[in-house]
Amino acid sequence: MSIVAPRLIAAAILSCIVTALTCGAVSAAETDFLDRFRGNWSGSGKVQREGASQPRQVTCSVTGSPAENRISAQGTCRAALIFTRSIGVELAFDPRSGTYRGTYTGARIGPARLSGTRSGDAVNLRIEWPRPVNGDTQAAMVIRNEGRGTLRITIADNLTPGGPTQQTSEIVLARR
Repeated sequence: MSIVAPRLIAAAILSCIVTALTCGAVSAAETDFLDRFRGNWSGSGKVQREGASQPRQVTCSVTGSPAENRISAQGTCRAALIFTRSIGVELAFDPRSGTYRGTYTGARIGPARLSGTRSGDAVNLRIEWPRPVNGDTQAAMVIRNEGRGTLRITIADNLTPGGPTQQTSEIVLARR
């Protein structure tokens, strides 16, 4: 065996150790981030469903239940005291790809797929609706939690087919 072979083996072993430690650190960092969502949250905001409608004021209550590399948030939103809708987000973090994937429930057209990445205090997600909404099947959701007891959810979409993307929803929740 040449002297190069043991060095290559040592380099390969070191590479595996670094990869394992890095994945563990990323996983722990994501678990710490997701733990910020634990507990009961309530707040209000505005939701605009389509281009011809006016934004509706809503009040929402959500309970977040994180686990290692995943979060479940379930609750309700109410508009004008007469309309209540169950809402929910299930997200899982994949440490290998660095992406979040999951589902959003609560849209009148059915569950939507979510996928995206975290940047600092925000998870930036692509929404894929099961049927066209405002002329297409995609929108963007940002879930921001700075760890200070405030959670902000925004959705951006185009309100007319081919129109400009604009903020259509913003809900701000506080830890109860």
